Amino acid sequence: MSLCINPSCADPQSSDDHLFCASCGSELLLEGRYRVLSLRGQGGFGKTYEVSDLDSSPKILKILTDNYPKHVELFQREANLLSQLSHPGIPKVEPNAYFTFYPRNWKEPLHCLVMEKIVGLDLQDYLRQRGHPIDEKLAVQWLKQVLKILQVVHTQQVLHRDIKPSNIMLKANGNICLVDFGTARSVTNVTNNQQGGTRVVSSFYTPREQIHGQAVPQSDFFALGRTFVHLVTGKELSQFYDGSTDNFEWRSTAINISPRFANLLDWLMSPIASQRPANAEVVLQQLIELESSGQFIPTSALNQALALESTQAVNLPSSNSNSNAFHPGSTSGPVSTGSQPLPSPSTSPPSPPTSPPSPHTGTGVPSSPIGPPSTAPESATTPILPNRESSIRPEFSQKCQNTLAEFIGPISTIVYQRTVTQHPDVTEQELVKLLSQHIPIPEQSTEFCQRLRS
Repeated sequence: MSLCINPSCADPQSSDDHLFCASCGSELLLEGRYRVLSLRGQGGFGKTYEVSDLDSSPKILKILTDNYPKHVELFQREANLLSQLSHPGIPKVEPNAYFTFYPRNWKEPLHCLVMEKIVGLDLQDYLRQRGHPIDEKLAVQWLKQVLKILQVVHTQQVLHRDIKPSNIMLKANGNICLVDFGTARSVTNVTNNQQGGTRVVSSFYTPREQIHGQAVPQSDFFALGRTFVHLVTGKELSQFYDGSTDNFEWRSTAINISPRFANLLDWLMSPIASQRPANAEVVLQQLIELESSGQFIPTSALNQALALESTQAVNLPSSNSNSNAFHPGSTSGPVSTGSQPLPSPSTSPPSPPTSPPSPHTGTGVPSSPIGPPSTAPESATTPILPNRESSIRPEFSQKCQNTLAEFIGPISTIVYQRTVTQHPDVTEQELVKLLSQHIPIPEQSTEFCQRLRS
């Protein structure tokens, strides 16, 4: 069977030997070569299909289902960037793979992009099906592959901006692919559009400089570090974040990695962009030295640890879930471009991979002992309502948090909670003014105040 992609088609299924849909009359052979076989997914403002080409090879067709200018811009940008990037770990886009299609009796064109089909599982699904965390040897193997992909991406002056387990695919042959370049931007576009560019936020994976529209290559490294923390612990990142101290404590949970590899992940997740690796090459060099040192935690040790925890299920999110909170990594800082020495173990940033501190050191804070893993903090996206004595109405509290999130992202709830804690007797009008001070762009701060007064 072939599928018609006309959004208004009442019966999209047609016979393979038809060229036009029997229901709506739209063409079934797109661009004279692509026949739609099945729907793979949908959400947001797009759909994804599997299609066959002239040579019957399977490919993926992405379709934009609306014509909102910003959505069209993002879609066309992805097509343009993918056409410039050439690496086995990046979905291949052939020339003329982007086109528009006009269904019968549909007023607007459908924007279409055909790309290579990556057969495998994303790492979120892989970890869920595996049932327990990956060990250090596998983590190093995957991390090296992703870094080599980022070498190509960053060399082309492109930032991915949304690295997370669900955007990394594992093929059946063990090769890794980085997917979903729909939010990627060139470095030039990011720096020239800080006031109005598209903000990309994935809870706990996005550093603070990116939420403020100042993404740099090191922003991808932060997200990569957080991704591998999830993979080697098998737990939601929200469990490691303490909102009262702004601290991210994960190492005591990573039972299957060495302190040296943990240090390297902490380096990637340094709170300030300039304290992270200068480029992918310096991280790859550290991984090569780690491999040559033979300091991996053996899988047998992991199995013993898992046996001790046999009564506890590994806490993994479902394949369709998103982390339910956001931890800001840092404010923007100057980013070095040359070779970069690793941070000193005596400073507050994470210690260098070559000089491991105590395995109980946290990320981005002075070293301190850690006891048993603390109870997971309340979700940063859970509304924080005022206490009984507060003059703030619950419905106004909710409106404040929702509106503030539109300007600064999920960190808004943390900002709100701290504000009402520091000012328990604040009025609603005063609260709006205090919250507006956390919006860095003056025009947006003014708009926030206006919307809360209406």
